[in-house]
Amino acid sequence: MRIISKKLLIFSLLIAGLLMYKTCIAQQTNSWLKNGNIASSSDFIGTTNAQALILKSNNNEWVRITPYGNIGISTTHPKYTLDVHGSIRATKEIIVEKADSLDEWPDFVFYTSYSLQLFNERLELIKTQKHLPYILSKNEINANGLPISETMNGIVRNVEELYLYMEQMEQRIQQLEKENQELKKLLKEN
Repeated sequence: MRIISKKLLIFSLLIAGLLMYKTCIAQQTNSWLKNGNIASSSDFIGTTNAQALILKSNNNEWVRITPYGNIGISTTHPKYTLDVHGSIRATKEIIVEKADSLDEWPDFVFYTSYSLQLFNERLELIKTQKHLPYILSKNEINANGLPISETMNGIVRNVEELYLYMEQMEQRIQQLEKENQELKKLLKEN
């Protein structure tokens, strides 16, 4: 079992244990009930002041919930709603949503009003920047991390624009083949 899986298991067991312990106190019993415990809506696990809730095992801090609601797993200074120092594994799907994602999704490149950059200009830009347009540079990613929704948006936009470039090239190929056939026909006639 990987370390992060162990940590999540420990975290889950600790939360379940704390919930059962809190429920036992609410029921004024000295043990956990095997058939469930009763809790009221006023029962909670946490702090009532501006201190973080810290969960430890083997005297090591594994989870911290800040007074501002950020949760850190294997980090004592979570900067995000969920900040994990380690690998994250999902067995089904990770969904990344942005409120404005549909408005900014790059399907607009297929609108007739979209102005596609000339292929030679695009190629020169890529060679100059040393990375694809709409994708952060290695230095930006090293400094700030990789924003998944922004990166996926950039990748999709590049792929969709590539299809437009391929369409232009296919039209040029068809035109050249047509001209080639006409030239061959003229040569045979002469």
